[in-house]
Amino acid sequence: MTTARPHVQVLRGCRAVLPDRVLSGACLRIEGEILVAVGPETPSLLAGADHVLDVGDLLVAPGFVDVHCHGDGWRRFHDEPEAVALELLRQGTTTVLATLGYSDMEPDLAAQIRGFDYALGEWGQLGVAGFHLEGPYINRKYGAQTHRGVIKLPDPAEYQALLRQHGARIRWWTCAPELPGAIAFIRAASEAGVVVGAGHTEATPEELAGGIAAGLKVAIHWSNATGNRRADGYRGTRIPGIDEAALVFDEISAEVIPDREGLHVHPLMLRLLFKAKGTDRILIISDAAYRRADDPPDPPGPARDVAIDAQGDLAGSRLSMAGAARNFRRFTDCTWPELFRMAALNAARLLGLASRLGSIEAGKRADLILFDDDLRVQRTFVAGREVPMEV
Repeated sequence: MTTARPHVQVLRGCRAVLPDRVLSGACLRIEGEILVAVGPETPSLLAGADHVLDVGDLLVAPGFVDVHCHGDGWRRFHDEPEAVALELLRQGTTTVLATLGYSDMEPDLAAQIRGFDYALGEWGQLGVAGFHLEGPYINRKYGAQTHRGVIKLPDPAEYQALLRQHGARIRWWTCAPELPGAIAFIRAASEAGVVVGAGHTEATPEELAGGIAAGLKVAIHWSNATGNRRADGYRGTRIPGIDEAALVFDEISAEVIPDREGLHVHPLMLRLLFKAKGTDRILIISDAAYRRADDPPDPPGPARDVAIDAQGDLAGSRLSMAGAARNFRRFTDCTWPELFRMAALNAARLLGLASRLGSIEAGKRADLILFDDDLRVQRTFVAGREVPMEV
């Protein structure tokens, strides 16, 4: 019995963003779903190709990996899973965790997860790697829309059942480490293979350290929806909270939302984060939201890449990952390889997927984006398939 030969594609004449450098005049050979070789153009890389695409000096990088995304800026992921997943692919996000926030959670979380998976189609199954549950075990004092959805103390019966039923699909889970029962929750979820993060929280450095000992790995949207409940020791002194502690603890990676106006994170704070954490412990995210029925109309002028709710609160973003990455690079002057480590490889590593995706290396899935010097995505490939860019 003969095995069908995989379809062979070659991208030529590009600038390939590799983990450690940008390779000009690069040639990438894709066989089926897999990137089998990358390097300077040679006859062997072109041999037997079914299709050769001359890239025209565009940059080629790994597809974005977004671990914190509620929608495409306009539609909610959990309302239209396939439509949002396809739009994110068009924007260059080839791996995403469909994030269900506390404000949208229903009492029966298991049913919500099942309904989402049932509605996923062909493109969604390629792009959606699982779920990020942003709650319900968070501190009600921090975040927008806390009057909606479900917020509660950690419930062992609930989270143990969810881990048993959906542990393979729940990949990321946000909690507030200071809550009663949070440490037991962090330990149970971590032991089940979930990446647990601290968010919507006023955890002290000591409480954060306790969470780290139990398996905590991430500071969720660093410097957003956090607080410090301890008073200054003396007038004029400053008591550190979770955001300062996250800069110091090497065990913790930090999600960050780089919007254009610096509303989520001031540009100087982004530079501080970049300097303190380095390129291996920062995760660029979109935290892309959706338009709620009671959201105010957008003001006149250039479209904003943040979401402001009816209460005037900052409630996520309308960023694409390309936009978030563009803003981060503008504020920090990081290199292309550094940028894509923070926008793809680091998240893949924490998810345990770095052997399959997150960088341009032979043997990985051919998840690729082609873009210009202003990071405008021109084409996307996921598992070797070109994503239709027309709506």
